[in-house]
Formats: sequence, structure tokens, C-alpha cells
Amino acid sequence: MKPPTEQAVLQAASRCLHQEAVTAHRIPMGRSHFVFTVKLVSGKCVIARITRHDRAECFAGFAYWRGQLAGVGVPVPGVLSMDLSGTVLPWPIMFLEQAPGADLCNVYTNLTAAEKRSVADDLLDIQHRTRGLPPGPGYGGIASYGDLRCHPRWSDVLWEYFSGAIDQLTPLQRQVPAIGHIRRAIHELRPELDDIGPLPYLIDATHQNVLVDGGRVTAIVDLDEVGFGDTLYPLGVARAGLLARGPEADCIEQVAAPLCVGPNRQRVFDLYSAIACLKMLAPSPLSVTGPPSADSQIVARLRALLDAFAAAAHKE
Repeated sequence: MKPPTEQAVLQAASRCLHQEAVTAHRIPMGRSHFVFTVKLVSGKCVIARITRHDRAECFAGFAYWRGQLAGVGVPVPGVLSMDLSGTVLPWPIMFLEQAPGADLCNVYTNLTAAEKRSVADDLLDIQHRTRGLPPGPGYGGIASYGDLRCHPRWSDVLWEYFSGAIDQLTPLQRQVPAIGHIRRAIHELRPELDDIGPLPYLIDATHQNVLVDGGRVTAIVDLDEVGFGDTLYPLGVARAGLLARGPEADCIEQVAAPLCVGPNRQRVFDLYSAIACLKMLAPSPLSVTGPPSADSQIVARLRALLDAFAAAAHKE
């Protein structure tokens, strides 16, 4: 799928929002969607998200979960308009309110220690509010409570994440020792994993999709699915994502600490981070942008983190 032109996005915005759109600029976020900022003649700025036809259900899921999460006080952007039929563009498009701030991973190294503590407090509050939703009908990410594509056990979700990433690697990439460590850790930790209940968590609110402005969390911006399972999982992803870009992830580890109490919970946390590194390295079949360049610094750091997290997760 080629990126839509800015002119096409302007025309779609004018039609859907019933006022002239004057500028549109693509922004580098979102692996499964194209994202644009659009300025309207009124001076207001909005966000346009565009996806493939086989992903249109994601936008319906966003609207559904936006309502559920706003109801428990999670800061989420409003849905202004959407067209899933391909009428205004050849692809589904959704327009959202623009919340202030940038992804946590893009501002983290510039935050002061006090601001990192404030972000951690905000994330703890959002996590608590999300837990106010009912438990899920099963495990994994779903587009609504009526979505039956869930798994019967939490370990099944992790195996899907792991095996799905492996399937996208080359035969040579699959020979790294870390992959064997992760496979064994999933099997060894299965009893602990399958004792976890289907509690709600924000599946994509990790080092990305958490907007931070002035040292505070302003919004969670990817709500296509809500996950059900271990609320520690997205924190493992966030830790891996931040460490791939900088020297520490203290903010996330502070939020995770209460969830790492008890036998094997630190091993589980390391397992989640290892799986996250593997997924970030593997090309996603849903991606519109592709994985990071093979010779980039972030890939080198992800490989080192993968080895370290996988070894820690497998440690007896």
C-alpha cells in the first residue's frame, strides 16, 4: 500500500469534517497505519489515520474502546469522523482530536527525574483506571467484548506473539541462541502464565502511543484493540522500546515494580521484554512502514537487549 498523497488527505478531511482543510503532513508514527496532521481553515489541527481495507475493523475497534475507556477516565482522543467504506479515499480513514505532546520514547531522554516520576504516576493511574473495565471473555487483543477471536490461555497469546515474529525472520536470523531461550522460558513459565486472569490492559500503550507534554501523560492514542491478560506485558514492551533508544527505562520499571513481586515475576517481565525485542526486529505482515533498517543503531541495541532479556528469562 502506497502512502496517500497530502492532497487526497486534504480532500477527505474537507469532506468528512465539513470545513476546508488547508495543510496535511504525514508524521512518522504508526506501523499499521499512515498518520497525518491536518490543519483546518478554522486553525484547529486534527489527526487523520488511514489503513488498508482488511484493517478497517481496527477503526471500529478504536471508536468502541474510546467510549469504554473514556467512561473510566482514561485520557483518550475523541473520534471526529470516520469512513470505513472507501468512499472518501480508496482506503478507510479516521479523524481524531489532536492531543498535545509526543510519544514517550521521543521525549524520554529529555525528561527530568521529577518529570519521569510524574509520568510514572500518570501511567499507574491510567493502569488503575483501565482495570475498572470488566475482565475479558478470553486472552489477547480484541476489538470489543463481543469479539470471539480470543485465546483460552495467556500462554497461548505469548506463543502467538513469539511464533508470529519467528515466521517473519530469515532462516539465518532464526539461529540466534536467544530464540531458543525464549521458547524454553515460555514452556517453563507456562504454569505461572496460565494462572493469570484476563484483566484489561492497553495493548499498544507502551513506549509509543503514550503522549507526553510538559512531563505529564496527555493521552493514549492507539485504541484499536484492548488486551486481556497480564497487565505487566505492555510494560515489558515499553521497557524494551525505551532501552533500545537510551540508557535506562526507570519510569517504566517504577510502574512495573509492584507487579514483579513474587516467585518468577521478574523472569516473566524479562520474557515479555525479550518477546518485544524479537517483535520489533521482525517485519510485521500488518506493517505499512517496515522494521527499522538492519544497520541502524536501534537494531544493534535491540539484538543486545534480546540476548540479555532472553537469558534472564530462561535463568533457573
